[in-house]
Amino acid sequence: MKKKLIDFENPFFKPMWIRVLVVAFLTAWGFFEFAAGEPAWSAVFLAISSFCGWRFATIDYNRDIGE
Repeated sequence: MKKKLIDFENPFFKPMWIRVLVVAFLTAWGFFEFAAGEPAWSAVFLAISSFCGWRFATIDYNRDIGE
């Protein structure tokens, strides 16, 4: 099995509130970096937030994963 940097299909991410919290935290951190005058880091965190949101939205967590 190939190792992944972030395994979006991990059962840890099954509860919706965890997925929302991860995306919200990354988005908030991106805005914090922008307010701190670091637009490059802001872009990095906002891009990661967008990617996580997209992956969380496209994975079917109702099927049995991680078993």
